[in-house]
Amino acid sequence: MPRCYAPAVARAQAASASKSRRGRPPNSDGQETAARLLDAAAAACAESGFDGATLAEIARRAGVTAAAIYNHYESREDLLYAAGVRALERVTDVVPQGAGADAARLIAAAYLRPELKDTRRLLAELHVASARDHRLAQLLGSWHRSWAQALKAVLPPGDSDPDATVKTLFLLLLGLCHYDDLVAVKSTPGAVVDRVEDIVDTLIPLPN
Repeated sequence: MPRCYAPAVARAQAASASKSRRGRPPNSDGQETAARLLDAAAAACAESGFDGATLAEIARRAGVTAAAIYNHYESREDLLYAAGVRALERVTDVVPQGAGADAARLIAAAYLRPELKDTRRLLAELHVASARDHRLAQLLGSWHRSWAQALKAVLPPGDSDPDATVKTLFLLLLGLCHYDDLVAVKSTPGAVVDRVEDIVDTLIPLPN
């Protein structure tokens, strides 16, 4: 992950953790349970949608009681948001140190990897749900603002409107989250990746 991105992820994780965990810091068993909850939340949301990912369903998948979730997360929204942050980390992990302006191309291409199908579904569900869930909208808004600063740091110095560039990139990535829904138009993932990279290169030109 590029060094400029690491603070944004760290801030998102710290904000979620400080609001989520109660009582003593988790021991190894607690950390394992928290990881299972993230897996269960991501799977439930990807399969059943945001509303279908109830605490009861998440607890069932994780093998804990619904009440036990509150030992790790303050609310269902906090848990699903944390699962989303972890999902995004998996996307950005493909970016090597020092990637610079090329980082955006690599992230966009990573969104379309077959193994990230559930990640795409999870992120799409979270963004759609944020339109009607104020708490989730606040969490995602904080994440977007942090990452906007990180992305602007790698834009070419001559960019006339960095905010517009970053917002356009975010919208492109959000659209890629719905890749699996657009089945009526036939195309190979590789061909779509090529077109996406062309779009990103137009937004963020690589240095000569």
